[in-house]
Amino acid sequence: MPKTEYCWTCDSDHPHRKLEGPEESWLKERLGRASVHEFLVCLAPKCRNLRTGSNKKPFPDAMRLPHFD
Repeated sequence: MPKTEYCWTCDSDHPHRKLEGPEESWLKERLGRASVHEFLVCLAPKCRNLRTGSNKKPFPDAMRLPHFD
């Protein structure tokens, strides 16, 4: 279920949700990590920026999640 969090790329509060199957796999490979359960994706139109529950800007630059069909 989406949770409202601050998105630094949108500069406002928007719904965010946890990553799902292929999204988790993509981020694990990109970061070289075994687990990415703490990451959330912004659901604002055209955003999809990643953040963690406790860190609104975990990367120096925005990291946007690609769309998976």
